[in-house]
Amino acid sequence: MDTSVKTNKIQNLDQTMINALLTSINDLLFIMKVEGDNFLYHYANDQAIKHANLFNRNFIGNAIQDVMPNEIAKKLIESYQITKRSKQALWYNDQLIIEGKKLYFETVLSPILDDDEQCTFIVSVTRDVTLWTEETNEKLENELRYRSLFEHNLDSILMLDSNGYIKQTNLSTYHVLGYRDKELKGRHISSLIDRKDSDELDRVLSSTLLGVSTEIKNTVLVNKNGHYLKSHIKCIPIMLDDEIKGIYLIIRDTTSVNEKENYLFFLSQRDQLTGYYKRDMYTSLMNQTIHDSEILNSGVALLIVNIDRLKIFNESYGYEVGDFIIELVSKRITSIVEKTTDKSCPLIRHSGDEFMIIYETKSKDNIKKLAERIIEGIKVPIKIPTYDEKLIISSTIGISSYPKDGNSSDILLRNAERALLACKENERGSYSFYDKAHSTITQKKLNLENLLRQSLEKDELEIVYQPQISLHDQKLIGLEALLRWKHDKLGYIPPSEFIPIAEQSHLIIDIGNWVFKQVAKQIKVWLDQGFDVKKVAVNLSAKQFYTGEIEQHISECLKIYDIPGELLSVEITESSMVNREQTASILQKLKNLKIKIAVDDFGTGYSSLSYLKDFPVDMLKIDRSFIQSVVQDNRNAAIVTTIISLAHSLGIDVIAEGVETIEQIEFLKKKHCLKAQGYYFSKPVTPREIEQEYY
Repeated sequence: MDTSVKTNKIQNLDQTMINALLTSINDLLFIMKVEGDNFLYHYANDQAIKHANLFNRNFIGNAIQDVMPNEIAKKLIESYQITKRSKQALWYNDQLIIEGKKLYFETVLSPILDDDEQCTFIVSVTRDVTLWTEETNEKLENELRYRSLFEHNLDSILMLDSNGYIKQTNLSTYHVLGYRDKELKGRHISSLIDRKDSDELDRVLSSTLLGVSTEIKNTVLVNKNGHYLKSHIKCIPIMLDDEIKGIYLIIRDTTSVNEKENYLFFLSQRDQLTGYYKRDMYTSLMNQTIHDSEILNSGVALLIVNIDRLKIFNESYGYEVGDFIIELVSKRITSIVEKTTDKSCPLIRHSGDEFMIIYETKSKDNIKKLAERIIEGIKVPIKIPTYDEKLIISSTIGISSYPKDGNSSDILLRNAERALLACKENERGSYSFYDKAHSTITQKKLNLENLLRQSLEKDELEIVYQPQISLHDQKLIGLEALLRWKHDKLGYIPPSEFIPIAEQSHLIIDIGNWVFKQVAKQIKVWLDQGFDVKKVAVNLSAKQFYTGEIEQHISECLKIYDIPGELLSVEITESSMVNREQTASILQKLKNLKIKIAVDDFGTGYSSLSYLKDFPVDMLKIDRSFIQSVVQDNRNAAIVTTIISLAHSLGIDVIAEGVETIEQIEFLKKKHCLKAQGYYFSKPVTPREIEQEYY
């Protein structure tokens, strides 16, 4: 056979096969030829011709606008133009109403390029996705109906996996059981069921997993506050593609009206967060215990347990973490009290960060034993939810006893609060029994607080400056600004007395802002006089640090007095850096103002040393408590040596405070700590004395 004839037959056969293939597919197929801005029909399969109603019409070779109605043609041409310009495939969805029925289509336009990368043809493939879209919409509607039924059902509904662990709950679960959804996720359902019903629950769950809807008519659930609820539970298998994926538990509260009234009365006595007694219950509980103790010839102790630094944790991590700490601490206290006393001792939520324990005993040793165990038990590190950190919580306890410290509930409470206050001022993380001297201390504190509030208005506060010296050449390298209070009648009041009062009463924020303003003003005065001004360090309290406004306040001070940030340094204690993320953010904002960052009292806090890596710290200040006995005490010497070595290895500056003797200086020089401040060089002095001595 002639080769050319054979080739033609093969080509005809290939073309026949292609035509058969194009005709047989169910999708609508158009091939459009591109000529300038026009798109001409080059080919259409039978399905396309039928859908576009092109029977008995001479459409091949004609442009879209000559074949289709204007509205349809305009949309098609826009899509083809996009494909032509982009030279990329274009997907889009469309919907049409044909003979009163809404139809959904999915189209892809694919460009065919020649050797010069010019678009010569565009292939349009359109698929009818009406059935798939309707099924998807139906599933979505069913899901919305299910979710509405699930969320708004008055009965509690819990979704369990095949192993009985809770995956999801509805809103009614909170009203019935007191738990929010996030508190129940991941817990096993058996933790909510009374132990006597656990075997029945296992049987019912096993039957449900075999595909049988089952129920328990009289079971007992335990809600968040430990109260028992009679319930009717129905178990329904969750089916997906004929496979059981889990179980729906529908819980109906069947507690009687009288029982519910009793429960509501029970709730009225309880703190909402912890489930323990409210403060309102203290008087009646204490009076009853006093009455019982008189019959039994025993005594009564009132312990007020304060969670130290809870306000800082709230400000740093948020109140959700604070609530978590309160709940956990309350449970630890209950467990410790039960193990230590073998008694039923009422636990009362006294305030945001305090609990009261009423302990019927007249043994001081028993009271001391309980207080010591509570302090140690609370110290166990707490893992914070959603944070990769652990916190060590400390507590302080004030104690009063009946009848020694008072013969009524009010007096006992007042004296326990006084003991707590005295303990917090002297040594947090410990306990203190009430002493009559505490009443005098409390009254003095209240008087000082009132006077301190007036001190700013009366211009009684002043700033003094302690020089920071180079041990290399004995020259001035910086100053630390220190606050002093001189009352017109009481004279100078030590910072150790008024600073804690300022901290506790939140006056420290206003006072701290005033200090920054005064320091900036003084630096400006020195600069205007032509002095070679050295960096001035200002102490920053934790409360002021976490207000969220410290960067803005310092920035305003720099602008008002037109001084460079390099002349300011802030000192913050390491124990104040409780929130790693927030601390890093605030410190970086201060660094952006060119301000130096120093860690004050280094070595005395509880923070992880890893913050030295994460925070933009410029200097460590070795606490005076280590320096005072560094020559005589080998342990202190080892600590100071380690701090100096750590600072050098991290490229951080280091300075010793509280230096008072030549022996201390020689030790520091030997260990390569060449910056110091203390009474050996100078006590804190006025700006005028700084000018005379150093400027």
